[in-house]
Parts: sequence; structure tokens; C-alpha cells
Amino acid sequence: MPQLSERQAVVLLGIIAAHVRSGAPVGSRTIVEETGLGVSAATVRNDMAALEEAGYIDHPHISAGRIPTDKGYRWFVDALSARRTHHKEPLVISDDQRAALTHMLGGATDLDDLLKRATSALSRLTRFASLVVAPSFHRSLIKHVELVALGPEQVLAVIIADTGRVTKRMLKLAAPIGSDEVARSGHVVNMAVVGLCAADAPSAITGLIPGAPSELAELLSQLAESWQASNESQPQTLYVGGQSLLMEADPYGQLDHFKRVYETLEEQVSILQVLHDALNDADPAVRIGEELPLRELAPYAVVATKYEATDSCEGHLGILGPTRMDYSATLDAVEVVADVLSDAIGSMTGSSSDNQPA
Repeated sequence: MPQLSERQAVVLLGIIAAHVRSGAPVGSRTIVEETGLGVSAATVRNDMAALEEAGYIDHPHISAGRIPTDKGYRWFVDALSARRTHHKEPLVISDDQRAALTHMLGGATDLDDLLKRATSALSRLTRFASLVVAPSFHRSLIKHVELVALGPEQVLAVIIADTGRVTKRMLKLAAPIGSDEVARSGHVVNMAVVGLCAADAPSAITGLIPGAPSELAELLSQLAESWQASNESQPQTLYVGGQSLLMEADPYGQLDHFKRVYETLEEQVSILQVLHDALNDADPAVRIGEELPLRELAPYAVVATKYEATDSCEGHLGILGPTRMDYSATLDAVEVVADVLSDAIGSMTGSSSDNQPA
């Protein structure tokens, strides 16, 4: 981007701050009054004309005021990110807010409940739609496998990951098997896979089959095949909250546009890809307007970060809100929820966490 002069930068910051606050186009007199530049309104208008020509602000109608463009917000977010990185500024969130978050997430009964609570907390804190992606199961480490005989030819496999996630698979066998053999199989499987990444477990189980007694071989084969199929087909789970808040902040104020955005949020694969691509480039990540690949989301921005589920596994969370947002406050909210969520998962699973309050 072209380098802005010091005064142009102050003018652009003033326009962004005033527009985020009011939602209205910002005039030169407002900038003179609020920035303390000590120059005339005519001088500010010249700077505004230069900023508009460079694409940082726009003239929405015959009003003399200007509003930020996506490029203007991008300049602001890049400057904000650089400042946060270099100065390590603390997150602007009160002790009471953090305590309330910790209490809310600490009452969860399992990982699913915890992620739903985090989704609700994030939308309440930001007043935007919240997006929380569960830790990927196939990247988790296996904590325990329980094999339960439900009948002579039916076994339930319960797999517990170190993230606290529990998955179940029903195995139907061609030949009957006794409960003692099921228990033996469970012991052998645990010896082979506990501590392994879930993606590697099927191969480890398959490796047991050649040396296993015939009465156990089919059960091990079924378990390995079922596990592998699940690894290949199981998408990450996306929790979405606060969708109705988008109607309040809808830039177009049109019901049909809100419906299209709502439908886009229901297409989990698309939203998962948006978060994944954004966080592949930066963490935390901000994608603004036309930077988002989905046309329906052009008037919006995504602010996202990663949270630590275990030492080996992470998840993603973020918000979807209008481009006219307080990016500094939103980044703080997203990061603090990620911190508290990481700590809550650590407490739930008994794993240590290095996250400390900022």
C-alpha cells in the first residue's frame, strides 16, 4: 500500500473511529474537532481527497462526509496488528469479564457442552455471530479405548481422545465372540494405541491382526476398518452462535440478504474453509469484505484465532460481523475467549496449560 503521511494517517484513523462509533459519513469538521490536528477544515478536505483517490475512503452519496473502504480498514488492522505485536499490549478486558467467562466455561460437563458455552460467550461478548471449531479428532491423541460386548456378534467401541472428545463405533461381527475375548481385545488395543495420534491408530490395530488368535482377528479388523473410514469421512464440527445478532448489524438492512448470510453459515464446509485459510496465513487473523471468498459475506469481516486443546491438537474460533466494527476490541474478545477455553479444556482433561491471563 502507498505510504501515508503522518497527517493523512491521523485523518484516516479519525474517519474510521468516528464511522465505527456513529455509522454515518464523517466530515472534515468532525476530524478537525476530534483529532486536534491544529489545521483548517480545508486542509483536512485535501487530505481526504488524497485518501479517497488512493482508495482508503469513499464518498457514499452527495454528503460531504466519507466512510472507510475495505482497503481503509485493512490499513487500520495491519497497523493495529503491528502495534500489538511490537508492544505486547495487554488485552483490554476487565477482571470481572474474565472471571465470568471462566465461571461459565468451567461449569461444562463435557467437551461438546464446553464448546457450546464458548460459542455463546463469544457472541455475548462481541454482539456478533460466533464460530467455534472443535479440535480435529484425527489429530488428537488416544487416551483410552473401551470395547463393550452388546451381544454375541455386536461390540460397541468407545474411543476417548486427550481433548475429552468421545466417539463411538458399532461393530457387527460375522461370528460370535465372548465377553472375555472382547475384554482381551480391549486390553491389546489399548496397549497398542494409547498415546498415538488418532490418525495413526488404525494402522497400529491392523498390525496386531497377524499375531492375534482367530477369535480376536475379526474384531480387530472391523475396528481398524471402521476407525479408518471415520477418520477419512469425519468433518470438523462447527458451532455457530448469535446468528440473529447479524440482523441487527446487517449493513443492507434487508431480510433477503440476511437470509442468504444465514444460509451461508449453515454451509459448514464453506465457513470451515474460510477460518482454515485465514489462520493458515496469520494468528490472529482478520479477513475484511472482499478478502472473503464468499460473495454473500462481502459486507462482513471475520476475526479468528486458534485455541489450544492439548499440546498436540488445536481448534479455531472467531466471529463474523460487519466491516464497521471495533477491530481492537473484537480481537481482544476473540483472544481472551481462546485463552479461557484452552484453560477450561486443560482443566477438563487434566492436561497442563501454559495460557496465562493477559
